[in-house]
Amino acid sequence: MESLIRVETHDALALIALCRPEKRNALTPEMLEQLRQHLQSLAKNPTVHVLILYGEGPGFCAGADVALLERARELRDFQTFAQAEDLLQECVKLLATSPKITMAAMHGFVLGSGLDLALACDLRVAAAGTQMAASNVRLGLVPDGGATWALPRLIGLGPAMAMLLSGEPVEAEGAYRLGLIHKRVHAGKHLQEAAAWGHELARGSWAAHVAIKRLARVDPRLTLEAALKEEREAQKRLFEDGWAPQTPGRTPS
Repeated sequence: MESLIRVETHDALALIALCRPEKRNALTPEMLEQLRQHLQSLAKNPTVHVLILYGEGPGFCAGADVALLERARELRDFQTFAQAEDLLQECVKLLATSPKITMAAMHGFVLGSGLDLALACDLRVAAAGTQMAASNVRLGLVPDGGATWALPRLIGLGPAMAMLLSGEPVEAEGAYRLGLIHKRVHAGKHLQEAAAWGHELARGSWAAHVAIKRLARVDPRLTLEAALKEEREAQKRLFEDGWAPQTPGRTPS
């Protein structure tokens, strides 16, 4: 099977590359299946603490492979379309719920399903000139990897609606002002800067990072009282476990 996803580990970091540059890293079912398998494996790796997703070639990801979409549409083959959709959603959930810190290192274009994958990550770094767009609407489709949920939560309903309804791209500077990305860096430095940040984060408390991810991802409809209770219980577990930064080489359960 052709390798469409490449993974390299460097100490506590795992670099996950989308490897279809000749097609602008457009996502296929095979590509998503490989990504799913790697994410599942890395979630269990006790020495890895930070996962960095990036794209080879001219950009991060151009979204779903349009040729495959058009073929499924012509044949009215929604089942094949739905199978790819299921894989995308599994990858989104794995990135969002991974016990590791997940980070998207972006450049060039981040479109459609590629945006879904980036939004599922905990953190986002973008090179100057990066363009992010919920471009599904321009194909007569809706986002199906969580963008309609994530964008309003990240940047507010007004800006999210503008992105979702128009499909127009937002460049790195504007995305930073909106809070869509956490760091904007010089062109060509996205992976280097993401890795440096990842190494810095990996020196922190692994157990606390896991607990923070769980708390931040809870249902936003929870009352303040319920959220405070969740935080108290997490703090108690950390305190009883020793409260010290986690030693690299051991992932908290």
